[in-house]
Amino acid sequence: MKSIGVYIPETKESNFDLLNRFDITEEFITRKIGVHSRAIKNKTDNTSDLCVKAFYNLKSKTDIDIEKINLVCVVTQNPDQKIPHTAAIVHQKLGLTKNCMTFDISQGCAGFPHGISIVSSLMSNLSIQDALLFTCDPYSKIINQNDKNTALLFGDAATVTFISNNREQSGYCLQGTTFGTVPGSNSCLTCEDKLQMNGRDVVSNALREVPENINSLLRSSGLKISDIDLFVLHQASRVMVESLRDLLILDEETAPYEIMNLGNTISSSIPIVLSKHVDQLTKDNILISGFGVGFSYASSLLKLIK
Repeated sequence: MKSIGVYIPETKESNFDLLNRFDITEEFITRKIGVHSRAIKNKTDNTSDLCVKAFYNLKSKTDIDIEKINLVCVVTQNPDQKIPHTAAIVHQKLGLTKNCMTFDISQGCAGFPHGISIVSSLMSNLSIQDALLFTCDPYSKIINQNDKNTALLFGDAATVTFISNNREQSGYCLQGTTFGTVPGSNSCLTCEDKLQMNGRDVVSNALREVPENINSLLRSSGLKISDIDLFVLHQASRVMVESLRDLLILDEETAPYEIMNLGNTISSSIPIVLSKHVDQLTKDNILISGFGVGFSYASSLLKLIK
């Protein structure tokens, strides 16, 4: 993992403007949800457009030869259209070569660790040199603006992670992943036309499954919590991150919360937080953990290789 490009729309919608609509207090916004404003994409931008903008950000700080990109994966549950897959549309917009595998992964908030694991495995098994892993799930497409459970929470964004087998450059290498799906839990987050979320089920599943999933990964890796320099937990909400932090006995610096003026960006929330650390190369061991739609979860261990 060499670098991460990020695109966050400039348009922001304030949750404080919605106090009367939802009969809520400022304290509810600041202490429970922890989202003061949400990033909202332009109505004319589709999922692939956001991905391309993230790629431009990546190119501005990383030297990438697009001729050598042999795999493009897009993690999304809100594609441009049903057919073709959004990765093929991104491939065309970026002008990539024909010798390039393209596919989407239909995953939600656990999508980044799933994506990293799948792409890394394919690269290893098929001797692929360079790959791009995109995350983009613009929930503004499917939010019911009158639903307090979702309208105050989610924001739009996109990221792209440049993954390369070039060991001459420093970067983060995947060391292992643990994952799971809770049986009989898929109704906690659903969408036929508009998103519906059972917040209580999401919270109970996360607090029960995620700490054990993280500890299982640490045990299998022969590490302790104290060996990890940074925990990047899915940025679901302030209360969720703080609750998991308490259960794992972590401090705010080790497990940050950073979506106050962005919102929960689903599969993009982990790579957005991770991006500056990947560029700075200052953390030796990083553990990421995503959880949500499914109810699915996954945690991955990343090690700095210099």
